[in-house]
Amino acid sequence: MFRTPFSVFRSLFVLVVGITFLEPITQAAANEDIDAVKATIHETAERWNSQDFSSVLGLWDLNEEVPFYLAEEQDDWFIGWEPLRAYLDPPHPSPVVEAIREEMSDISVKLIAEDLAIAAWHMHFEMKMRGKEPIGEDVRVSAVFRKTDAGWRYIHWAESPMTALAYMDRLFQQDVDHEKLDVMLERSRARRDARD
Repeated sequence: MFRTPFSVFRSLFVLVVGITFLEPITQAAANEDIDAVKATIHETAERWNSQDFSSVLGLWDLNEEVPFYLAEEQDDWFIGWEPLRAYLDPPHPSPVVEAIREEMSDISVKLIAEDLAIAAWHMHFEMKMRGKEPIGEDVRVSAVFRKTDAGWRYIHWAESPMTALAYMDRLFQQDVDHEKLDVMLERSRARRDARD
């Protein structure tokens, strides 16, 4: 079939206009999904902070056949629903845990399919156990999410603490009074420059 230059131009124009208007909608939808994943992560902290720890299970995709969960204080992965439920919703919760607090920050999300996303973030964790002083730490976390009718839900979670040596270095670095040490550094550099 013969096409006139005008009909070709018109088809190209419609295609370009369609792509131009389609891209912002697609990006807007992606941004909505990214915000929804972040909201799920923050909701996770809120559920831990409610002290009803079993409610965290409600943020997992119940249709996932084999969920994966790695808690930093555990020796190994929880693979499957039975160990995950035993960890998040044990029949006899630990009587020594008095309170837990979590806060999520620096969340990065990447959409890897229409219904899948991965995220990485920092989690500040605090806990009070009976008879002990409260403790706290910062942990790196990553997770995989699936988009469901109920929203974005976890299918994989992994906590990644620093190595012991890196953690000790950070503790020592936090004990430095930089304002006072900087004066000593300037003094030392001035003496070195005077000798040179």
